[in-house]
Formats: sequence, structure tokens, C-alpha cells
Amino acid sequence: MRKNIRNLVLTLSFLLFIPFLIYADTQTFTRAVDHYKAGNYDSTIIIIRDYLRKHGRNPESEKLVPLITEALIRKGRYESVHRLISMFNQKFPQSSFLPRLWYLEGVAFAKEEKYPHAILSFSKALDAGVSRELDSLTVLNTEKICERITHEEIDAIKSYPLHYKLLEIVSYYEIQKLFEIGQFVKAQNYADLFQKTFVRSKYGSTVQNISSISSEKGRNTLQIGILAPLSGYDSEIGKRIVQGIQLAINQYNSSNVSSTVKGIILDTKGDMIETARRTRELVEEHRVPVIIGPILSHTAAITASMLMGKQTVMISPTATDDGIAELGDNLFQMNLTMGVLGRKIARYAIEYLNIKEFAIMAPNTQYGMVLARSFKDELNKRNAEIVAEEYFEEGGNDFTSQFKNMRSKLLHRHLEKIAIDRGTDFRGVTKADSIKYADSTLAVDGLFIPADAADIVMVAPQVYFHRIRTQMLGSNGWHNPEVLKEGKRYVHNAMISTGFEVNPDQREWQEFRKKFKAKYNYEPDRIVALGFDAAMLTLKSLKTAGDDSQKIANVLSTKVQNYNGLSGTITFDSENGTNIEAAVFKVTENGFIKVQ
Repeated sequence: MRKNIRNLVLTLSFLLFIPFLIYADTQTFTRAVDHYKAGNYDSTIIIIRDYLRKHGRNPESEKLVPLITEALIRKGRYESVHRLISMFNQKFPQSSFLPRLWYLEGVAFAKEEKYPHAILSFSKALDAGVSRELDSLTVLNTEKICERITHEEIDAIKSYPLHYKLLEIVSYYEIQKLFEIGQFVKAQNYADLFQKTFVRSKYGSTVQNISSISSEKGRNTLQIGILAPLSGYDSEIGKRIVQGIQLAINQYNSSNVSSTVKGIILDTKGDMIETARRTRELVEEHRVPVIIGPILSHTAAITASMLMGKQTVMISPTATDDGIAELGDNLFQMNLTMGVLGRKIARYAIEYLNIKEFAIMAPNTQYGMVLARSFKDELNKRNAEIVAEEYFEEGGNDFTSQFKNMRSKLLHRHLEKIAIDRGTDFRGVTKADSIKYADSTLAVDGLFIPADAADIVMVAPQVYFHRIRTQMLGSNGWHNPEVLKEGKRYVHNAMISTGFEVNPDQREWQEFRKKFKAKYNYEPDRIVALGFDAAMLTLKSLKTAGDDSQKIANVLSTKVQNYNGLSGTITFDSENGTNIEAAVFKVTENGFIKVQ
């Protein structure tokens, strides 16, 4: 397809160099033209280049540049073309040949498949006043390029300042491509604007027809927005989420004859600015009632902040940062946040393990700090006590100083309890006490270690080495085969909060796996399942509430209770829009066993 564009542009470009040579030195230019006509482009370049080196300051030399430019393009020497035109523009800023050179540079850019730059150069040629013949070629080339490039590429081209003739062409093809990919609401909006802007356009009747059909189709099509990183560092997770969403939409549409759902998929590139731009596009141009995504926490926070006070619903399948959904009643987080995980294990420890005193040993990272903070918040609500709190650098292997500090605090607590039991005053830990208890085992009911697998297998053995008896508690960082393999007996009997894992033996999963693999030819995982579940919840809400955003938000906050999705159980907290269905697992020598 790209090759066809390049050949077409070349065919239409090299037609009119002869009229520009009539003022030149007859002998030199006749030789150059004869070589050009014969296809000896290298000879043409050499003859003109030698002349320019000797007579470059001569005003007559400017008449040679269009011909050598065409010869350079024929030889594929595009960088030389750009340098030559840049130098020419500086030397002859008022030259009558500049419009033609802008046109030729557009041809060079098209050959390089730099289509936005090609159309911008064509625009500069029109602005500068090309001949009637080149005017027609410029319009025709722009049409041929727009026929074959994507909607996203046209969208990028529209950000450039364009001559009104090219803006008309680009705007028309954008409408056509929006219609072709089923974005009927946006196609109709753009078509109506086009008819007001380009009143006597040759595309007028076609645009009017697209507007009418889009209006009819739009009445039977519900559109939902999808924001995901489809390019960039996180594109793999974005593509998996989108594939899960698309499978759910396809299943829904195959069983509904009265209406269909269309997903408007936009690439955030994992970038906050791009996320803001795409969010605005979905809300203001597509007018979608609900957006699935964004996928990453930092981009989900951007969309959530933009939807504060608006009606459009956002449901992020994967964002885990706390507080995003709390920004509005129309915002939801389906994946478990770190705060939910911290609060879950704290509640379980108090309610089911009857633990009243806790210590914390956490990495000095955002993950560790957030989990520790949410864990402490829950303990404070339930009047449980924290007797020691230590932090370490992620990736370390010696935690002696932290455990010495913890032992000191536990000893202080132990001796204080003895004094209270005896009815005596406690005057602190003496040197004699430190010596006496140096080799003694000290106890704390619960020790919360919110870390990942690499740190867990280093910290857990040192709990025993430093003679601290406790019930170890953890989070989803523990839920890793490496913890079982490398942690050995030191991690056994720990209790952790985590997301519910996919059950490969579940009938629903087997059916889903079969359909997904048939369509995408690889095994689905929990990431795919999160996208599928987010779409299914959205589609169920649409079926109940139509495209009314407020009703959709109400359905999600009040009706989604213990929803058994492929990725796990989902219940949205009616107060803050987060999924509260974390699971609790016990770490055993045989693996992770779900206990709640």
C-alpha cells in the first residue's frame, strides 16, 4: 500500500521542469536537460552541482535548483533534497521558484513515508502560490495520500496549519474514515461542521450522505470509550486488556439484534498529556457515556480528575493507586488497590486471628509505604496497637539494624507488661535487661511485611534468626512461586491478602479460554480477564440503564455485589467506587490456600 503511494506521487511530479530552464545558460542547461530526459540522473546532478560550485553566487544559479532537486529525488537522495531546499530558502527567500521547491520537498517526504510533513510542504507550496498545474497535482497527491493512510495519521495531520484546500481534503477523508470504522456520532458531528465550513465543497453531497446514514446508525449503536496504552513501554498490557474487552463486546453484539455496542479505542501511549487529550476527545467529540480505562494508575488519575463533576463514567480494570475512584461518584476501580489489600489483612488478623498487637517491617518504597499506611489506618479504627515499625531499602540482604531496633521496642514492651502485672513502676530497659534477654525469643502477635517476593525470601528467615516469634502477615507481593521455592519453611503459615487468582479448572474459564485462544491464538491470563470483566460489567449496566451515565454509575455502585468475574469476585464500595473483594490466602508447603 505504501509503495503505491510513492509511485503515484512520483508519476505526478516530474512534468513541468522545462519552462523554468529557458533563462539559463544554454550550453550547460541543455546538457543537464538532455541527461535528465535520458534518465541519466547522476549525470544531471554532476553537471548542475559543478556549475553551482563555480557560479553559486550568480543569480542565474537559482534557476538550476528545481531540476537538480528532481534528479536527487529520482535517486532517492532525500536528505540532500532537504538540505538543498533549506539552503536555497536562506539564500533566495524571495525566489519565484520556492513554491515549486516546497512542492518537490512534499514529494520527497511522501517518498520517505513522512506523510504529515509531505502534506505540510504541499500546503506551503499552495500558500506561496504555485502554478495552476502544480496546484492541481498538489490537490490530487493529497487526496491519494489521504485515501490510504489511517484515521490516526489524518488526525495528526490536522494539527498542522494547512492551506484551506488541503484542510478541506483532510477534513473530508477524516469524516469518511470515521464512518468506515463505525464512529458514527463523531462522523456526524464532523460532517455537520464540514458542511458549515466548506459550503460549496465538491465533497458536499457525499458528506451529507454520511451525516444522514451516521445519524440513523447512531440511534441503534451505543458507543463506549476505551483508553489503553497501545504503543510505548506498556503496550503489551494495553493490548491484552483491549482484546479482553473486544471479546466481551463481540459476544454481547452476537446475542443482541435490537442494538449493538461499538468500542471507541484510543491509544494513551502511557502518557499523561496524551491521556488528557484522548479523554477530552471521548467526552466532547464522541460523547460516550462510559470509558473503560485508563489502564495505568498515573493515567487513570488524569482521566478521573477530568471527569470530576461530569457525568461520563470511568471504570479502570487495572489501576491500583488509592484515591482515584474517590474523586467522584462516577469513577470506579475494578482491580484491588493497595489500600484495600492493606486494610483487608488488618481486618482479617483482628477478626479471625484475634491479634491485638502488631509490628510492621516494610520496604521504603511507594508500594511498602502505601500498604503500611492503609494497614495502620485500619488498626487505628479498630483500636489495635502498633508496638514497632521499621523500614528498609528495597533489594537489601542484611536487616540487622532494623531487627535490633524492633527487638529493643519489643523488649521495652515486654518489661513494661511485667511491671504492670506486678504493680511496680517501669523505669525503662537497663543494660542488665539487654544482656539478660539478648538470646531470648521476643514475641509480637502479628508482623506485617508488605514486600515483593525478592525481599520476602531475605526478610522471613531473619525474623527467625533474630528470635522474634510472630504470625507473619503479607500482601500480594508474597503471591509468587519464588516465595515458596526460596522462602522455604520460613514463610509457611503466613497469611496474605491478594487478588483472587484465575481458576484454570473453572468451567467458565475453560469456555472463555477456548473462545479467546481461537480469536487471538495465545493463552489468556488474569490481565485479559480483567479487561473482559470490566467490559461485561459495563455491558450489563448499558443493558439496564441505556446510555444514561448517571444511571450507569448508580447500577455499578449499588448492583455490583459479589459479582463472580473471571478475574475474581467484584463488589464496588458504594462510598468510594473501589472493589473491596480481596482474598486471604495461607502460605503452606503445598502452595497458597484460599481461606477467605
